[in-house]
Amino acid sequence: MIVVRRTYVPRPGSGGKLLALVRQASDEMANAGFGKPRMLRTAFGDHGTLITEQRWESLAEYDASRDRVRATSAITEVFDRIYPLLAATHNTEVLIEVE
Repeated sequence: MIVVRRTYVPRPGSGGKLLALVRQASDEMANAGFGKPRMLRTAFGDHGTLITEQRWESLAEYDASRDRVRATSAITEVFDRIYPLLAATHNTEVLIEVE
């Protein structure tokens, strides 16, 4: 099992809009049959930073999903509105669960 963690740091003044759009993107992921990402907000550090975490069975499953996500306009249209709100492109980490 892996966890894909994405970190979104908003431009100053755009944190509220970013939160609404990341929530919408998470809902669209679930509507398209992907696992709904868990959303977290930082208490310290860059103001308004959001983190999503999404579980996948394997790195291969996650990699295979990328083309399907990009082909789902309901998801890509939300991300087209997210990107202009970011201080820089989002950071993606792939974590391997250990038990």
